Amino acid sequence: MDGLDRRRLLGLLTGVGVAGMTGGLAGCSTADTPAERGGVSIGLLVPATGANKEVGADLELGFKLYLDLHGGKLGGRPVRVETADEGESAESGAAALASLHQAEVLAVVGVANPELLPAVRDRVEEAKVPLLAAYAAPAAMPSAPFIWRTSYLSDEPARAIAHYLRRRLGNGTGRVSLITIPGAAGTELMLGFTGVYGGGAQEPVVVKSDIGPAAAEYATYATRIAGRKPKAVFCNLPGSHVVAFMAALADEGLRPGRDVEVYAPGGIAEGAAIDELGDGARGLFTAMYYSTDLSNRTNQAFSSEYRTRFQRSPSAFSVAAYDAAAVLDQALAQARDDTVSAQQVNTLLSNVGQVISPRGNWQFNQQRSPQQKWYLRKVEKDGPLLSNVVITDLSTLG
Repeated sequence: MDGLDRRRLLGLLTGVGVAGMTGGLAGCSTADTPAERGGVSIGLLVPATGANKEVGADLELGFKLYLDLHGGKLGGRPVRVETADEGESAESGAAALASLHQAEVLAVVGVANPELLPAVRDRVEEAKVPLLAAYAAPAAMPSAPFIWRTSYLSDEPARAIAHYLRRRLGNGTGRVSLITIPGAAGTELMLGFTGVYGGGAQEPVVVKSDIGPAAAEYATYATRIAGRKPKAVFCNLPGSHVVAFMAALADEGLRPGRDVEVYAPGGIAEGAAIDELGDGARGLFTAMYYSTDLSNRTNQAFSSEYRTRFQRSPSAFSVAAYDAAAVLDQALAQARDDTVSAQQVNTLLSNVGQVISPRGNWQFNQQRSPQQKWYLRKVEKDGPLLSNVVITDLSTLG
């Protein structure tokens, strides 16, 4: 741990905060705030069941770790967390959000289903309760005054990889094949890649909607891609399908890591998803704004404490929820009155400056999403376990 004992580690963690109008929280804890003021209620909107359950667990653990390390307070105010089950659909998520609004929370953190944000955008604006989305947010959704994103926009992994490959492959002239599942998210990723990369980006191959996770299912698609003789492949496939696709490429003479490099959005290898990929995913490159092996001191402290408390590695989504708590901490610290309204919190969020985060420092842009550095990672063994090993910095996006 680079000489960090537990006391110094906790000191770094409780100093993780936001450098804003008050000069920042680095080096101080909530014990430095004025005398305790009225308590506040914060909503946590996460799925307890369904396909997004693991993401929901990461969000909840990241948010609650920040509270635990800050004495259960934000801005010097005791916090009561109201948790609502987002469920698996936009309809169940909207109902859960409505229940949090009825509970009169000051802000809501979470949302593991990107389709939920467009569905509730107008409802959030009508309620005037800030929502801090800590998972992927649709890039095509117009920004809204009460919706903040602490994770990333859905097309940014593709854009980060496209910038990188453009530099490596003849200023965008080297052939790159693209393959995706159908749907809005896949369309955003493909447009994000082609919009940055240039003429060398080939027309995306769209797989059938009912495709199965077996190499034989991908044989036809791998044959088409091999015939195009690409220098690299950017794929947007379900995590359970990626290994099958890589195996099908190898059967066609395009061995990933030897004959061609395969890239993908970081979400398919994030958190528990990387364990599900298995050894067949070794050599896969992904783009993400966080990795557990980032060498900054804040991340060393955060990742060590997270593992100690929860016996699992943090994900990028754990960090996004942790940072959502950090920006709420700073916003509430700026409120001078004993009582504060949700609209006041939203206004104070606009005053938050640079966030000192395990991912590296970042800040909100005018669209209320992070301006942050992206990293190129490679799926490799770290001891007995698969890990996202950071290869290099990518672009700063946002």
